[in-house]
Amino acid sequence: MAYRCEPAKPHDLGRALELLRQEKLPEDGVIEQFGHFLVVREDTQLIGVCGIEIQGKYGILRSVAVDPGFRETGVGDCLVRGAVELASGKLGLTALYLLTTTAQRYFERYGFHTSPREEAPAEIRESWEFRVGCPETAVLMRRTL
Repeated sequence: MAYRCEPAKPHDLGRALELLRQEKLPEDGVIEQFGHFLVVREDTQLIGVCGIEIQGKYGILRSVAVDPGFRETGVGDCLVRGAVELASGKLGLTALYLLTTTAQRYFERYGFHTSPREEAPAEIRESWEFRVGCPETAVLMRRTL
């Protein structure tokens, strides 16, 4: 099935946070950045979420979570492609970063490449996600937009 990615609406916040908790992903900053989140639905049920945290002219792809019953169905693909499109289009960002401990190969499919943490721009290094939200062992990845 082909899914459609759409901007999150205020009433999506509760279910989005529930998906993040299921995946043990941090909730810090989600409310503040929720205007830059995307969701995927199956009928009326929210089954996937991801967001972009804006840091100057850069973005951090974060909070990619898919309902366990819908994994391997294209929901994650829809979310990541939608986030890249949002970042490069409407948001006009120059690069999109992410931190991952388990999904490096997955994100390589979308043009993200490993980047040394010490080479991250100051805006990214100063973000909560970089400093606190992800362990130092998390791999930093970058995609130029």
